[in-house]
Amino acid sequence: MNEISNPIEVHKFGGSSLATAAHFRAVQNIVRGNRTAIVVSASAGITNQLQALLNLACQQQAYHEKLADIKQFQHDIIQHLLDADPQCQEMVSIINSDCDAIANLLRTTQLLGSYNTQVQDKVLGYGELWSAQILAALLNREAATLFIDASKILITYRKHKQQYIDWEHSQQLLDPLLQSADFQHLVITGFIATNAEHQFVTLGRNGSDYSAAIFARLLHAEKLIIWTDVDGIYSADPNKVRSAFPLPELSYEEALELAYFGAKVIHPQTIFPAINNNIPIYVKHSGNPLAPGTKISAKCQTTDYLVKGLSCIDDVALINIEGSGMVGVSGTATRVFQVLYQGGISVILISQASSEHSICFAVKQDQANQAQEFLQEQFQFEIGQQLIKGITIDKNCSVLAVVGDGMVGHQGVAGKLFNTLTKANVNIKAVAQGSSERNISVVVERLDIYKALRAVHSGFYLSSKTLSIGLIGPGQVGATLLQQIADTAPQLQHKRKVNLQVRGIIDSKKMLLADSNIDLKQWQSQRDSVATTANMEDFINHIAADDMPHAVIIDCTASAKIADLYPHFIARGLHIITPNKRANSGNFSFYQELHAFAQQKNRFYLYETTVCAGLPVIKTLQDIVATGDEVLSIQGVVSGTLSYIFSQLGMGQKFSSIVREAKRQGYTEPDPRDDLSGMDVARKFVCLARELGHNSTLESLSITSLVPAPLQQVSAEEFLERLPEFDEQIHASLEPMLARGEKPHYVGTIDANGSIHIAIAGFGQNHPFSRLQGTDNMLIFTTRRYQPQSLVIQGPGAGTEVTAAGIFADLLRLVTALD
Repeated sequence: MNEISNPIEVHKFGGSSLATAAHFRAVQNIVRGNRTAIVVSASAGITNQLQALLNLACQQQAYHEKLADIKQFQHDIIQHLLDADPQCQEMVSIINSDCDAIANLLRTTQLLGSYNTQVQDKVLGYGELWSAQILAALLNREAATLFIDASKILITYRKHKQQYIDWEHSQQLLDPLLQSADFQHLVITGFIATNAEHQFVTLGRNGSDYSAAIFARLLHAEKLIIWTDVDGIYSADPNKVRSAFPLPELSYEEALELAYFGAKVIHPQTIFPAINNNIPIYVKHSGNPLAPGTKISAKCQTTDYLVKGLSCIDDVALINIEGSGMVGVSGTATRVFQVLYQGGISVILISQASSEHSICFAVKQDQANQAQEFLQEQFQFEIGQQLIKGITIDKNCSVLAVVGDGMVGHQGVAGKLFNTLTKANVNIKAVAQGSSERNISVVVERLDIYKALRAVHSGFYLSSKTLSIGLIGPGQVGATLLQQIADTAPQLQHKRKVNLQVRGIIDSKKMLLADSNIDLKQWQSQRDSVATTANMEDFINHIAADDMPHAVIIDCTASAKIADLYPHFIARGLHIITPNKRANSGNFSFYQELHAFAQQKNRFYLYETTVCAGLPVIKTLQDIVATGDEVLSIQGVVSGTLSYIFSQLGMGQKFSSIVREAKRQGYTEPDPRDDLSGMDVARKFVCLARELGHNSTLESLSITSLVPAPLQQVSAEEFLERLPEFDEQIHASLEPMLARGEKPHYVGTIDANGSIHIAIAGFGQNHPFSRLQGTDNMLIFTTRRYQPQSLVIQGPGAGTEVTAAGIFADLLRLVTALD
C-alpha cells in the first residue's frame, strides 16, 4: 500500500459552503497554502433540484425550464470564477454536455413513467461532479490541482442489504493515480461510487461526509475537517434549545451516539473509517474558519459535564407487543426483529421488561403501519389464541438521547434525567440504556420534545443556581433593584456560582425581553428603542421558558391586578418575590388559597419587604412561630414615611412642609395620601396578623387618617397646595402629647387574640419608640420567650435603596433554597 510522502489533510465542504461563487472563493482561502484533499458536495439545493427533475419526468410533466435554470446556475458560477481563464469555456462545455445527458435520461423516464435506482443515482451524481470540477479549475490557477471522480476509485459491494466499501480494491485504484501526479490539492467528488457490477451508485444522503472519511483513510490523512454552516457540534440542536453551545471535543463513541440519534451535523458512517485509522475529525464553520469547532478523537479531555450532548429523533412510533404467552417462551424477540429485518424496517430503540410480558420498540412513524402488519401476520396464531393481546402503535412520539462518556460509572445520571423531566411535566413512555452507560434514551410525546430538550439541557448544563428573572414594575424600587443586580451579579457568578439572568422587564405599556440576559446598564435606553407592547401572557411564557432551571417573577408594583395573577404565575412554575402587600392583605380566602397553592406546587412565595422594606421582619416572625414560641403582642411603627413625618412634627415643623419634603426625598408614594391615609400601615399589620394564623381583614379595622376630609377627593396637586390650610388642625391634635413630653407616632398593635389597633399615640423617653429617627421603623415582639425583654427590630423602613436591597435579599434566599 503506497504511503504519501507529505502529510495531507482531508477537507470536506458541504453544499452550503459552495452555494455561490463567493463561497467557492472562501473555500479557496481556507485551503490556500496547505496540502489538501478536498471532498465536495453539490452546491446547495442542486441535488434536490435534480431529484425534482426526475419527479417531474416521472409524472409526465414539463422539466425543461428547471433543467435550463440548473444549467444557467452552473454557467453563472463558472463565469464569476473563471471568466478570463482558458478553462472557462471547457467547463461550460462540460456542463452543457452533462445537461444533454440528463435530458436524455429524463426523456426516457417520461416515456416509461418511472425510473430505477441506477438512473436516479446517475442524475443525482452530477451535482458533485460539477462542483468538484469547478473548484479544481479555480484552485489550479494558484497551485497544482488534481480532479478525481470518486466513482472511478471507490468500489462498493452489498451485504445484508447494506452497502460497504471494498477497501483493498479502492486502494489499488487510488495509489497509481497518486504516484503519477504531483499536486498541491486533490479535489474529489463526494456522494458517488461504483459497485462491484460496475454500476454508478451513490452513498446515500450525507454520503459526501462518508466519502470524505473514506478518502481520509485511503490517503492516511493526518486529520479530516468537515466544513459546514455551524460552529461545530452543539450540546443540543440550537434551533430547539437557545442555550445550546458548540462542544470543543467529543470521543468517537459520543459522536456516534449523537449522530445516530439525530445530530445532523455529522453522519454515523463518517466516523467508522476515522476510528479504524485513529484520524481526528474536526467539524468547523466555513463562514467562521477561525472558530475552533469540535474535535472528535479517540480520547478527549475531561470536562465538568457528565453529559456531552442531547439529540433527538422526531416522528417516531412506539410499537408494543404484550401478552402472557410471551413469558418464558424463547425466540419471541428473534421472531419480532427477524420479520422487521426482512421488511427493511429499522428499529431505533428497544425496551423489554425482565418479566418478558411485553416488548416495545420504536420505529420511524411512516413505517409503523407496515411493521404492525408484518408482526400481526407473524404472530397470527398467538393473537388468535390470546397468548398475545395485540400489537399496538403509539404514534406521534419522539426519542430523546442523553449522551456522554462522563456518564459511565457515575451514579445518579438517570435519576437526574427522570427528575428533570418530571419537573417539566414530561411523561416518559419508554426507556433504553445500554450496558456501556454512555447513552440513556427516552421516548416522549412528540409535542413535548422541545420542552424535554430544553429542560434536560438546562438541568445538565446550566448551574442549578441559574435563575430566569422577570421584573414587573421598573419604577424607583424596580430600577434600583436592577442596578443592584447589575453591580453584584459578576461577584455572585464568580464566588457563589449564582447566575442571575434578568430576561424580561415589563410595565403597563412596554416590555423588554432577552433570550439570555438584558444588559442592565442599558435597559432603559433599550426599552425606549427595542421594547414591544406589554403583553403579560407573552411575558410570563418568556420568563417561564423550559430551557432555564428556575424562574421567578419579581413584582415591584402595588397593583391589585398583578397580585391577582399570582396563582397563574405559580401554575406556570414561577416563584414570586414581591413588596406588593395586596395579595397578603386582601381577600382572606384568596390569601389562604394562594399560600396553599404555592406549597402544593413547591414554589417559593417570598414577601419580606411587604412590611418594613429591608428589615428582617417576616422571616423573624416565621421563625418565632415555627419554633413553637407564642406571640403575646406586636407593636410597631411600620411606615417609614409616617415615621419621618412624626419625627419632624415632634421638632415643631409644619405638617404641610414636612409632607412636601418627604415627597421630594422619595419617602412617599407619588400621591402622599396613600401613606397619610394609614391604609399602608393597616395592610402591613393585616399581613403580620395573618402570619400568626389570624383571619384578619382590612374591613374590620378602625384606621386614623391624616388626610383632611375636604382633601380626600381632590387631585394630588391640589392636595399639596391646600394642605397648609389644615396645619393648625393637625398640630392641635398632637398638642396634648407634646405637652406631656411624649413623642407622637403612628402605631399599630396586635394583641394575643389577633385584634389590630392602629392610631396616633404618644410615648415617653423610656419607650423604645423614642429612639426612632428619620424614616426608621421599629417592631417590638413580646412573646413567651421574649419577655420581659421584648425582641426589637429597628432600621430604615422607607427608601428605594433599602427596599430594593430587601427584595434582593429575598432573591438570594430563593437561590440558596433551590436544588
